[in-house]
Amino acid sequence: MNIFERIRNSVNMVQVAELYGIDTRRGMINCIFHDDKTPSMKLYDDHYYCFGCGVYGDAVSFAAQVTGLSQYEAAKQLCSALCIVHNSNEPFIKPMIQREQETKAFRILSDYCKMLREWNERYKPSRPDSGPHPLFIESLNNQGEYENYCNIFISGTKEERKNFIENRKDVIEYAGKRLREYYGNSIRGRSYAELSVR
Repeated sequence: MNIFERIRNSVNMVQVAELYGIDTRRGMINCIFHDDKTPSMKLYDDHYYCFGCGVYGDAVSFAAQVTGLSQYEAAKQLCSALCIVHNSNEPFIKPMIQREQETKAFRILSDYCKMLREWNERYKPSRPDSGPHPLFIESLNNQGEYENYCNIFISGTKEERKNFIENRKDVIEYAGKRLREYYGNSIRGRSYAELSVR
């Protein structure tokens, strides 16, 4: 078991946040990634999610953000602070790849959901006798389904996220394809040129 797996199996997000002096009594905290006036970041057992800016990650990425360290250095610091025994010579590439896949898949799905919400407003029929726009119909057909997929990454278990990535690549690839078709290869500073999570 490598350092990242040991941390995931040994601590939860509340412990990590409290280690850095963050008050977690209300279950939600002010997001550390943007200027958050009211608490919008939820701490789950094995990850965090901000309902304001959409950022998502695990205990190590949270610690890295708070401290300004690399993920590996932040992981070593967590092990030291929380008395987690690990072998620093163990490889840690595989869990990092899995986390990157989860982050990429969630980004694609959540961006597609945002696009569907925009279409629902922008292409809503203005008159009862006007035919619905195809993008409005797509938003009606897909929004609920894709929001459910996003919820797997927001509140699902590690196993549920892994199973989704392994078994529903078609869903992720469809969302990526629609983002590329509508926005082109990049928008809002994000590249949609390659959205595979293989």
